[in-house]
Amino acid sequence: MWQKLWLAVALFGLFLVLGTIGYVFIEGWAPFEAFYMTIITLSTVGFGEIRDLSPLGRLFTSFLILGGIGSACYLFSLLTEAVISGQLAQALGERKNRKALEGLDNHYIVCGYGKVGRRICEFLRAEGRPFAVIDADETYLEELREEKIPYVIGDAISRQNLEALKIKKAKGLFATLGDSSKNLYLCLLAKELNPKIRLVARSEDEEAALVFEGSKIDALVQPSKVGALRMFLAMMRPHVVDLIEETMVDRVDLRDEILIEDFHITTERSLKDLGLKIIDGVYAVLIKRREGHRDFALKADDKIFPGDVLVVIGHEKDLQDLAGRIREDRTS
Repeated sequence: MWQKLWLAVALFGLFLVLGTIGYVFIEGWAPFEAFYMTIITLSTVGFGEIRDLSPLGRLFTSFLILGGIGSACYLFSLLTEAVISGQLAQALGERKNRKALEGLDNHYIVCGYGKVGRRICEFLRAEGRPFAVIDADETYLEELREEKIPYVIGDAISRQNLEALKIKKAKGLFATLGDSSKNLYLCLLAKELNPKIRLVARSEDEEAALVFEGSKIDALVQPSKVGALRMFLAMMRPHVVDLIEETMVDRVDLRDEILIEDFHITTERSLKDLGLKIIDGVYAVLIKRREGHRDFALKADDKIFPGDVLVVIGHEKDLQDLAGRIREDRTS
């Protein structure tokens, strides 16, 4: 369709140029007069000749009418067809999407726009993080456009498609495909294209989970286990569930946000040194040691070491202040 449209535009433009040149050489008119005469001839508006034409000029005009009007009618018919069929709007949408993909940097890639992938996109958007989606199902196309989400429709296990999503600039990738083996292969391919990318994969297969453990995937999530844990906690420790949901899931609705964040430690300090007290509005919750085990942060004198990850909870502004103090330690 679009090849025909560009051909029709080129053909109409050719007649426009030939008509202008023809009147200049045959009648000796000024270029603007020749261009104007060509326009009113091709558009069939019915205006008279701007000057008397010579016999050769009239013969030239006759051929211009026969060829030029045909090309103009062909062009207008294709434009009408494109507008009516929605192809013009689709092309504009694809152009915007290409620009959005080209501008991606330090972003997240969601592979699979099903129930899980769509929910992840909602969380990413709530936190204001840039992201893009890839899915082979074209039925999601209209929704992705309406949500103004950069997308690629195609197989996620494709080097070309991942490169179109700027995977080498991506910060993380969510493998949420329904097939565990595809998620594994996808993560291996993603790690090959970007060794620094963080990978979180979904798996419903218990045996596949064992394979995942020996791969380069940073985190494996089994929705059935997570769902079971959520139901258990809702029954046995409902207030704990409320805390998690209010700090992580429903945070977009809070005016004075309470967040849970983690910080990578680069300098040996105590919790007290970082000002982690109740009066600062920040609680230290957990210390993930570089050796792999976890310690609850219960005392102000608890030490944190380079390579540890400190998990805290507090007001957004206070967490920003804490991040500033940690950065100062990093540069001092």
